[in-house]
Amino acid sequence: MFCLSACSSTGKLTLQEPTLPYSDLLAQVHSDVPSVQDIFSLTIEQEQEFLAYFHAPEHQDLAGRKRLYNFLSQHTAYFDYQGHNYTASQAYRLKAGNCISLAVLTKALADVVGVDIKFQSIISAPVFDMKNSYMLSSDHVRTFLYESDFVSKRGNSYFLQPLLVIDYLPAAGDIVGENISEKTFIAMFYRNLAADALLKENYHQALALLKTALSFDPTYGAVINLVAITHRRLNEPELAAKFYEYGLQVSNRKTSLTSNYAVLKQLQGDEHGAEQLRQSLSRQDDNDPYFWYLLGKTAIEQRHPADAAIYFSKAIERAPYMHELYLELAVAQYQNEQPQRARNTLERAAEMATAKTTQQRYFAKLDALKRSVEAH
Repeated sequence: MFCLSACSSTGKLTLQEPTLPYSDLLAQVHSDVPSVQDIFSLTIEQEQEFLAYFHAPEHQDLAGRKRLYNFLSQHTAYFDYQGHNYTASQAYRLKAGNCISLAVLTKALADVVGVDIKFQSIISAPVFDMKNSYMLSSDHVRTFLYESDFVSKRGNSYFLQPLLVIDYLPAAGDIVGENISEKTFIAMFYRNLAADALLKENYHQALALLKTALSFDPTYGAVINLVAITHRRLNEPELAAKFYEYGLQVSNRKTSLTSNYAVLKQLQGDEHGAEQLRQSLSRQDDNDPYFWYLLGKTAIEQRHPADAAIYFSKAIERAPYMHELYLELAVAQYQNEQPQRARNTLERAAEMATAKTTQQRYFAKLDALKRSVEAH
């Protein structure tokens, strides 16, 4: 008989949770930031206008979520969809803002009348903008309105409550992302404000906003990524690296963190480390085709066509209906000395394009590629 004494050990193996790296810059930063109350509050006049509509006798045959939706639809009929990050009262008054601002306004209205709200991320074609060497893209969300105590006119209650979905600026290529908590949504708003401050090179304000964002969701990858970028801008590359390492341990989405960490490694002269991170990107699984598209374009600019081909292929896997991605893949394959593959990919792009002018442009590129292949 054999006795394995290790089995009777009373010791317990505990896994240590990753902890947020300590930064003097982050810990000691002092700057005014809007409170949650500031973000989601409406003025007395705005609340009164909304409540007058919500409680009007002619609207009482509608569920609360539907009355809120109808009011919002009317109030934002001529909404100016700018890229500004406005609070609820600002968005209400100016009738302007971005997708996040509209979601903030929706929550503010829902809070006034006790309608429940949930948030969901949306993967949408971003409008990229280059400012101060940053490539910018916006987050997109949609909201679900429901009433947890909803009872139908027949007196029936529901295990699954009826939901009303509010899409802000929906587009045909939108992809439904994950549900996000209210805390993550709040962190997202602070992160957007921090990005605005970073663009103005107001690094201390950016850190103050990011510190607040981390207090709501310390695992939100987009916030951690911006914290690392800000530290790099403040000549703290070692701290930036620690935040990237932390983010890669705790965040659900690691692609942006990995990509920017590779940039940091390259700036530090660690080409081997940068290459390892770039290779790890090809093994990651992110459902955002636009992110892979952006990585592919960046790889082309950096003269890494083999990496670009991998990234564009990943984008196509996630959005096979986008003929533009096939064109980009063909360019990467051609630069990677794979002319026959490029030709086949370009033929696919031409087949998928619906606009006649686009098809003609693809066929012209295909003819030029054929001549190039024949010449060799």
